Amino acid sequence: MTLLESFIEDYKHHFLKVVPKFDESLIGTLKKTQYFLLDEKFSPSVQLKIALDKLQRRAEEPMKVAITGQFSSGKSTFLNALLAKNILPTGITPVTSKVNYIRYGQEFKIKVRYLDGRDEYHDISNISHFTDQREFVEDIAYLTLYAPLDILKDVVFVDTPGLNSQAHSDTETTSRVLKEVDGIIWLTLIDNAGKKSELEVLENYLGEYQNKSLCVLNQKDKFTPQQIEQTTEYIKEAFGEFFSDVIPISAMQALESRSHDKKVLIQACLETFLKSLHVRLENTSGTIDFEAIKSQFEAYQIDLKTILQSDLSANISLLEDSNIDKVLSFIQTQIQPKANESKDFAIKKEIKNIASKLIAQHTLFNAIYDELLGEITQFEVEEKEKFSQLKLKFSNDLKSAFMRIEQIIDTIADAIYNQIATQKRVRYEAQMHGMIIKKIDYLPFEYQAPKINADQIYKTLFYEENLIGKMFKQYVKNLMLIQNEVNENNKAVYVALEKRILKWQTPYEMIRKSDDIHSDIEFANIRKFASKAYENILKPFSDEIADSYAKISSEFNHLSSAVSFNYQNATEVCVAFLENKIEKSLQLYEENPTKFTLYQPKLDEIKERLRTSFHLYELENMMNTNRTFLSKDYDRLIEKFATLKDEKIAFLQKRKERHYKMIGKIEALLQEVL
Repeated sequence: MTLLESFIEDYKHHFLKVVPKFDESLIGTLKKTQYFLLDEKFSPSVQLKIALDKLQRRAEEPMKVAITGQFSSGKSTFLNALLAKNILPTGITPVTSKVNYIRYGQEFKIKVRYLDGRDEYHDISNISHFTDQREFVEDIAYLTLYAPLDILKDVVFVDTPGLNSQAHSDTETTSRVLKEVDGIIWLTLIDNAGKKSELEVLENYLGEYQNKSLCVLNQKDKFTPQQIEQTTEYIKEAFGEFFSDVIPISAMQALESRSHDKKVLIQACLETFLKSLHVRLENTSGTIDFEAIKSQFEAYQIDLKTILQSDLSANISLLEDSNIDKVLSFIQTQIQPKANESKDFAIKKEIKNIASKLIAQHTLFNAIYDELLGEITQFEVEEKEKFSQLKLKFSNDLKSAFMRIEQIIDTIADAIYNQIATQKRVRYEAQMHGMIIKKIDYLPFEYQAPKINADQIYKTLFYEENLIGKMFKQYVKNLMLIQNEVNENNKAVYVALEKRILKWQTPYEMIRKSDDIHSDIEFANIRKFASKAYENILKPFSDEIADSYAKISSEFNHLSSAVSFNYQNATEVCVAFLENKIEKSLQLYEENPTKFTLYQPKLDEIKERLRTSFHLYELENMMNTNRTFLSKDYDRLIEKFATLKDEKIAFLQKRKERHYKMIGKIEALLQEVL
């Protein structure tokens, strides 16, 4: 490998996530599923890991075969025969009151699972204390018996309470177990087989398990071959809908013969030697007595030789007569292939179910975002229409307010015009006298000159009745009403959005996952997102309304102050202007009456002068055009709200896109593993 290739490999190892290769076995499928679904980007829950680990254990564990039947059918004896060891207690009453799982283990021991979740481990000699209905075992959930027996490497036996037990809970427990196991062995006594009571039990509990059920007729050693054959054929014909096969056996013969099998005897001999050796070594406080150990080992070798040299042909014949091997053969050739196929199907179905739940979780989140998107989009339609209506309404209100100023100016103009009178004035005009000696005389001429009674104007308009002051106070009050109504209506538009968002927010602030395997982190994130609806969605809209409020208030203050604070000054300026113009015209007229005429103010001219003094043209641009400041602000709000809507949609679509990617990854995984 070159230096560059080595560098690339090191880089990939340290910085790149290299996806491992998985085989196409069921275990490989599960490992691949775990690798992808438990990746941190999925924020997996502890329950999801537990569920996948449970599937992993289910894939790795042997098939389960339940042993069931009616009371006193010899289930425990039959199981002991299968195991070739007297492990389970037997009795006249329904001894097995709890489900017993019999599994492979390195040593004999019992695990007791209590209803509160506690586990206790005990020596196998204490098993009857935990299984016998005559003991107080109400707080026990189930038992697991571990045994170092080869048969248990391929099969887990489930010893169940009888289906006609006196305890109703035992029957319910057995019924539940039958649904979970891969195979069922229905054990009944030959002389009880086919009774009406048994038919009722089979119809109630085994009607749907024919493809994985075997009927075992026990105690064949008590009947003649002809009786056994007749009963077997009758059961096959009468109960064929419940069982794949019917096999007569003798559990006692099988147990007796298998307990004397050479392999069993050798194993028992070894266990005895190892146990005694363990006791000796455990009790040794000082020097080990190697001579005693040697003596024990020699005795073990003698016993082993005796077993190997013994003639066990009778046991072999007894084993054949017991028919137990046919049961084992049925388990291996009928139940196991179906169990493997069923396990493969069930686990892949559960993988699909888990994936569907995770997809449903992300679909739910997108539906939540879609709901929010719908609220925002629908609001924009309503908001745009509302702002357009407000724009039209308040533009007309502003025009009406402007017309009110025009009316005030007309009132002032009329007052000024009505106080323009005439006064007698004398002018002197030069006259020439004499034919020879010229003499100039200045002769007086009377004429009527215009005069504005300013004091009376001010007295009428401002001092006595304060007519104009009252009119402008009403004008300012009217402006304030318009301003408040504008801001209230604008705020109402925002409040409508706020109500929509808060209505959306309420259920999702407290949303909890509906399935254990759903992600706690993802649901916490959606709750956090919902709780921050103001920051995530509302705040920019609220800020725009606040900004509009400030701008509109400033403009209305300008409109109020522009005329209401200087109306007297503007009137005085107008009167002074007219007086000055009259005075100048008088001067020109008296200097040259033939060339200049007296200036006589007209009403329209007074109005125009007042408009100038009141800066009315500036106000007209603000109040009496199609582009008033309110129109501009509403156009700005509509445009800004549309921009904010687009930003929020993009923001939510981005969040949705993440969940779509998750869904895509899960669906791609399903395509690969199923």
